[in-house]
Amino acid sequence: MDLPEALRLMGVDYRGDPEKAVRSQSFIKHLHDYLADALDARLTPWAKTRGIYVKKEANIIGSAKPKDVDVTIIDPFNGPLMLVGVRSQMSSVGKNVLGYYEMLLGEVTSLQERFPISTHGYVYLHPLVSIKSGKEAEVIDHQRYARLYAAMTGRPGRDYKNLRGVIDQFAYMVVNFNALPAATVEDALVAAAVPQTEVDLRISTFVDRMIATFKSRLVFWDVFI
Repeated sequence: MDLPEALRLMGVDYRGDPEKAVRSQSFIKHLHDYLADALDARLTPWAKTRGIYVKKEANIIGSAKPKDVDVTIIDPFNGPLMLVGVRSQMSSVGKNVLGYYEMLLGEVTSLQERFPISTHGYVYLHPLVSIKSGKEAEVIDHQRYARLYAAMTGRPGRDYKNLRGVIDQFAYMVVNFNALPAATVEDALVAAAVPQTEVDLRISTFVDRMIATFKSRLVFWDVFI
């Protein structure tokens, strides 16, 4: 599945019944499918012969408790090489965003305690405007949240293994679900707060950035094309 098709399906689900789409997680699973397919397509023949594979909703033990990680790449002998969390927050954003931010930090810290050399990524989705009944007038400060997520992104340099609570690569999706025929991602809105030359938060480059980070660290492992 490519990104335009994932967005189309997400838009259909969300516009059809926003509450059901969020509650059942049906619409966000299209995004899981896109990420899993995009990563699987980049595995080398050597990686597949070795048995390296992509798994959705893998139950991974962190430093404190198991966590269902949305998309992972797993080596049969060494465990997770790449871990990607995905979350959507579709209403009451201002009320709950800091609580989710704190939870996200705890989640990635726990996983990095056990897997410090793995590549850690996160995809976070907000709507451009809420279309949930009774929440249409909600004001969502996307640019503030873009700066918030940029501040927790990037584990550079040789000492990256010792950093905790900092995500290697982040994608902040502001999605217009009222756009037809498909939902569209408002990259320009995010870039106005966080220029792409400083921190790239685009979903369209996320897989490439995750793979580039992996390759820069494990240079002798021919895992990705």
